[in-house]
Amino acid sequence: MLLISCAVIHAEVGKTEKRYDFDDKVHYHQTQIDDNNYRLEIQSDSYQHFQNQSVFLLRHSQRLCKSNPFMLKVTDGVQEYERLPSKPRPYQPPLTALLQCETEPNKD
Repeated sequence: MLLISCAVIHAEVGKTEKRYDFDDKVHYHQTQIDDNNYRLEIQSDSYQHFQNQSVFLLRHSQRLCKSNPFMLKVTDGVQEYERLPSKPRPYQPPLTALLQCETEPNKD
């Protein structure tokens, strides 16, 4: 089990990979734009998984950036949060974000 959690999470540059995170139970697509930029698309799931999707986005960003500072720009799919929804929700688009990892300046 330990080996699975240590698996490489980087996508091939320019290629979109479909993945599943077992801890947060989230389906997502990951595209590596270049060494420090990614596009993440978390697939809409049930209303109960809304918190998992948000927490996953932060944790996964930290892993991709190897604990370096990062900047997230959410471009689509932010859902309203209601404790007890009274009616069925309409189809929600995927939660889409652009991730930019900051690099440490060279110490010359």
